[in-house]
Amino acid sequence: MVGWSLWIAIFLAIVALLLYRAFRPHRRAQVVEWAAGHGLPTTGLDWDQASRYLDRSRCLRTVGFVIPLFLGGTTSIVWALVYTQPSPPFPFDLLGSPSWLVGYLLGAVLAEVTWTRPRTQKAAALVPRRVADYIGRPALGLIRVVGLATIAVGVIGHWFLAGHLRAGFGFGPVPAVTAAVVLVLMEASLWFIVHRRQPVGSESQMRLDDALRSTTIHRMAGAGLGMMFLFLGYELFSIGGGIEGQALRIILPWAGVACVFVGAPLSWQRVGHPRVWPVRRHTSGEAASNTADRTAT
Repeated sequence: MVGWSLWIAIFLAIVALLLYRAFRPHRRAQVVEWAAGHGLPTTGLDWDQASRYLDRSRCLRTVGFVIPLFLGGTTSIVWALVYTQPSPPFPFDLLGSPSWLVGYLLGAVLAEVTWTRPRTQKAAALVPRRVADYIGRPALGLIRVVGLATIAVGVIGHWFLAGHLRAGFGFGPVPAVTAAVVLVLMEASLWFIVHRRQPVGSESQMRLDDALRSTTIHRMAGAGLGMMFLFLGYELFSIGGGIEGQALRIILPWAGVACVFVGAPLSWQRVGHPRVWPVRRHTSGEAASNTADRTAT
């Protein structure tokens, strides 16, 4: 019982620490570092708007992460202490680590959707730009490649390798179907954020608005890619543990471990939280021309 008490105390401490961090306002030094990463000038920056958006986004992302983490951890502890079955039944068994990232991703979307931008006389649509302008083609391509690989491995494992897996190694389509749904929803959300209407203002105001969007896009892309790696790692490990053939039984599980313990953390860090993330779009002259054209319409 002492061991369980220690585990519960650690679990609650982690949840409390995450919530404390979620509701703690950004310090001025953090906002300065964020602005420098986007190449924004520190003079003339709307610090209040930047701080409020960053605070709101971090709060909703973290709360979205903590809710399934707390519910999943609580139900697992209750089932382990009260019931004889080792894990909670459906639908509580869905509250594993992928659901934490789903909540994080939904929190990022909610922060952008509910954010009210400064009112101006006219609101203009964004100048033509792409998601790749905010996170780069390599990261965007990697998300799609890993997502499609997860779907393909799930289809192959469930429909074509079912007869080659040893008894007791059932392989269902849930990871592949979930990955497909998440990939479609994330593509739609990224497109929505990039093409959401933008207030007409000075070039510095538009650059700040772009930087705020870029922050949300990076957070979503990092969480989504990390989720894909978790699904893919689970599939590879499951197939490798049950398939006949000595080579595949060695290679596939280790590939799955690499996806979970290398691919997912690096996605979270390098794609979701890069130190430098400038928005790659038009030059200052083009921005001024586009602003003038939009104002005239």
